[in-house]
Amino acid sequence: MGRRRKPKAKTYELDIESLSHEGRGIAHLEEKVVFVSGALPGEKVLADRTFSRAKFEEADVIEVLKPAKNRIAPKCEVFGVCGGCSFQHLSSEDQIQAKAEWLKDAFSGQAKVAPKHWLEPLQEQSWGYRRKARLGVRYVAKKEKVLVGFREKKSGFITNMSRCEVLHPSLGDNLEVLAECIGKLSIKSQVPQLEVAVAENSTVLILRHLESLSEQDEQILLDCANELNVTFYTQSGGADTVKPLDKPAVLTYSHPDHDIVMEFLPTDFTQVNFKLNQKMINLALEMLELNDQDEVIDLFCGLGNFTLPIAKYSKHVVGVEGDLGLIERAKYNAEKNSITNADFYKADLFKEVEGFEWFRGKTYNKALIDPARSGAIEIVELLPKLGVERLVYVSCNPATLARDTAKLIELGYKLDTAGVMDMFPQTAHVESIALFTK
Repeated sequence: MGRRRKPKAKTYELDIESLSHEGRGIAHLEEKVVFVSGALPGEKVLADRTFSRAKFEEADVIEVLKPAKNRIAPKCEVFGVCGGCSFQHLSSEDQIQAKAEWLKDAFSGQAKVAPKHWLEPLQEQSWGYRRKARLGVRYVAKKEKVLVGFREKKSGFITNMSRCEVLHPSLGDNLEVLAECIGKLSIKSQVPQLEVAVAENSTVLILRHLESLSEQDEQILLDCANELNVTFYTQSGGADTVKPLDKPAVLTYSHPDHDIVMEFLPTDFTQVNFKLNQKMINLALEMLELNDQDEVIDLFCGLGNFTLPIAKYSKHVVGVEGDLGLIERAKYNAEKNSITNADFYKADLFKEVEGFEWFRGKTYNKALIDPARSGAIEIVELLPKLGVERLVYVSCNPATLARDTAKLIELGYKLDTAGVMDMFPQTAHVESIALFTK
């Protein structure tokens, strides 16, 4: 794919007709579709063109001439510049309703179907919720200042931000302190990013560095860690170079309704919104209608986020995941929580799996799948061979959920229930859940 060429400067007045699936306003001008960042349906705006092609253009709002009735003032002072959020000009209630419409459009457009029942949107905290993030770091020599934050929209520059309203307060309230700390390092110009992992009991910051830290640098970081009550890890190269600067942290999150505590590493995938995750687990269990005779398979199981709660209410559950490290920690978490009816296997679910022990000759009457954005079309096609009669599908991409829904219907399943969950408030990210029965 070639570079995005910067178009000639153009400012135009636009009437916004609807909202795209990425959260941008849609307008029409001279037979072209214009996607306008920061605009809402019903608004008249002035916008600067940022990208142009034969059939569409992209633009950014520079002035709202006629605001929509549901437009609100963004909470963050760098909203519109920072690429971390895209929806702060809409209330949380309006955001989730927009996401529900996108899911409906995906089902009707791609799968030509609608569920029998629509769930009420699942929501929790809308601010200070984000516990996993990758932040950019840059030393700006002209200003003799270090910037720490999300990157700007459509830019590689780091947003000049003093705080972040969506990051967990342990970090979001302390960006300036963190930037000042990094600014004291002898290698401050060789620190490109921070990986953030906030558990229920501690906060870990993984400092990526391109040159070695001196003893004085390490002491600066330890002093900062004490001040902010965080733990620094360092990363000098690939993922295998991540290590604690001093003592390792034990990171945990919990499923209090099911008496389960999960341990994880700072580099492990976990849901960013712990409170919403707890609600999502409860909803999935309710949709599965578990009993002590059920044989359940959890595909793309990760750490066992769904698997271990499922084990509490079923006869037996099998978790399958492609990452060996996650499988090892899932087994550890099962043992730690005294769960003996859960087994875990490593397998690449995008390749041939019918010869594996957990598949060959086995049947499961219920299943849960929680794939990445690319969906699960390869494994979906095999569910009838496993005997699955009731399936809960958790998705982070309405487009691939709709595609896989069409295949499931072709295989004889019915779309019973579906709804959206606000895992990433203030962004256009859509998390959804659907129930299929046979």
